[in-house]
Amino acid sequence: MFERFTVGPKSYYEVLVKPHFADFIPDGPYNGTLGEFSVMDDVSSKRTIVDILGARNILKRRDASCNIVFSPVGKASIRKIETDPIYAATKHCENEFYQGCLEDFRNKDPKFRDYILDFFLKAIKVDIDSNAYFGDIDRANDSNGVWNWNTFDGIFKHYADYISKGLIPANQTSAFNDGAITPQDAYNYLKWAWGNQDIFLKHLPDNMKAFYVSQSIYDAYEDYLIATGTTGGNTTVLQTGFKTLSFKRIPVLPEPTWNPIMNALNGGTEAHAVVLTIRGNFVFATDKTYGEATPEGVKSLMVWYNQDEFTWKYANFMKAGTGIAYPEHSVIGLTNF
Repeated sequence: MFERFTVGPKSYYEVLVKPHFADFIPDGPYNGTLGEFSVMDDVSSKRTIVDILGARNILKRRDASCNIVFSPVGKASIRKIETDPIYAATKHCENEFYQGCLEDFRNKDPKFRDYILDFFLKAIKVDIDSNAYFGDIDRANDSNGVWNWNTFDGIFKHYADYISKGLIPANQTSAFNDGAITPQDAYNYLKWAWGNQDIFLKHLPDNMKAFYVSQSIYDAYEDYLIATGTTGGNTTVLQTGFKTLSFKRIPVLPEPTWNPIMNALNGGTEAHAVVLTIRGNFVFATDKTYGEATPEGVKSLMVWYNQDEFTWKYANFMKAGTGIAYPEHSVIGLTNF
C-alpha cells in the first residue's frame, strides 16, 4: 500500500514515454508504426528538427596546401517543432467504487489502487497514439467520448498544412474512397504510392523507407498476395526481427490504431490511408525536464490520497508535439475525413 507516489520528469520519460516509441512491448511483438517516430526529448518550447539524413557533399580533392576544410556531417533541418504543455488527471473514490456486489472486495483495496494507476497510464498512452497521428487542436471533442484527438497537433494535420501550401506536389497525394476495399484496391493503392515518389525518395535505398498503412489496406494487400500466390516473396524481416509484408522490397507497416480513429472521424464508415516516406520522418517532441513544481521538486507523475475528499488522486504533466522532417519526400493517400 502506498500513501504517496511521485516520479520526476526524467524518470517518467525513461520509464513510460521513451519505451512507448518502440516496436517491442511486453504484451506483443509489434506496437504499430509509433515505433517509427524519431523522438526529440529536449524541446522545452520550439526548436529546429534534427536532420535525420545527415549531410552530404563532404568529399574534396587534396591540393598542395595544408589547409583542411572540416565539413559538418550532422545539421539541423529547415523546419521547427513545438511542444505544448498537457496533463491528465483522475481520482478514485473508494466509498463510491465499492458498493453493492463489489463491497466484498474492499479489503483488497490496495490492489485496486494499482489497477487504477495501470489504467491511468494506459489511457495516457492511447491518447498519445491518437494525437500523434490525428491530433488537431481545432477539432471538436469526440461526441462519443471514445477518442482524444484535439490535445496536440498530429502528423496528418501537418501533412494537410504542407499539402495546402503546395510543398507536397499534387501528384504525391490522393483521396481514397471510403467503405470496403478489395485486394486489388489495396495493391493499386500501394502501386500508386510507389509510382509517385519524388526523385529523391525514389532513389533512396529500400530499407530507408516504408509504407505506413491502415490495417484495412494491410489485410487486403495480404489477401491479394495469397490469391496471387506471391506471399513468400513479399515478406520483409525488420531489424527488430518482426516479419511484415513488403511491396517492391519496401516494408509495408500497419498501424492498428488508424482504422478505429479514421472510421470514427469518417462518421463510422471505414476509411483508409497510405503514407510512403523515409523511415523516422515522423518526429515526436517532448521535454524530459518538464513537470509540476511541488515541495518535493518538479514531478511528472503523482499519486496521493486527499484526506479532505476521501479520494486517491492521479496526475500526469508533460509536453508533447509532432513534426515531419521531410514532408516533401512523402506520398500520401487517404480517405478525406
